[in-house]
Amino acid sequence: MDDNKSLENAIRGEAEQQILAVAHKEAEEIKRLDDAYASGLDEFKSSIKAQTDARIRQESSKIENRATLELKKLKIRSIEELTNRSVEEAMKTIRQNSGYKKFLMDAAVDASGRILTDVEIRLNAEDLVFKNEIIDALKTSGVKGDIMILEDSGIRWGGCVIVDVQGGRIFDSTIERIYFRKSLLIRREAVRLLGISPEEAAKERSCKIQ
Repeated sequence: MDDNKSLENAIRGEAEQQILAVAHKEAEEIKRLDDAYASGLDEFKSSIKAQTDARIRQESSKIENRATLELKKLKIRSIEELTNRSVEEAMKTIRQNSGYKKFLMDAAVDASGRILTDVEIRLNAEDLVFKNEIIDALKTSGVKGDIMILEDSGIRWGGCVIVDVQGGRIFDSTIERIYFRKSLLIRREAVRLLGISPEEAAKERSCKIQ
């Protein structure tokens, strides 16, 4: 009877030891998994943080570059507006220049000298005061055909358009035409004075065209 009791106790003790061993092993495995999970979570957090920081830097760089570009565009647009306003203001006073009347006469006489028949001279309304003087100058220069002086609302700044009535040729001696031929040089000078590189100005004009 005692032997049976001892054997039973031995079996029970061995079972308890096995149970404790398994429990200990499971606890160690759980701890290992917990540690691995914690480590993986830390790595994931670090990875996400690194990615987030990189994205923030990337987006910040984009914003900074965009802001710089927009400032340059604003500056270049300001140059365009300044140039246009300056030209408009200058053209408003061009008739007050002592050489304007001579320029107008010379332009009309020069172009009319290439026309063999009737001549049509188109002027801004403010320049019609020179009508009789222009007719006299053309006759003196040898124009044989009829001379017609007409108002042309399309001429804003001054000068004149001379038309070969029979031949259909048109000689544009308007201030607008002269400015158009020189506008690129004027804008280049404005850009230079305000410290914008020609490449930046050209890039901005290209963006507008697109």
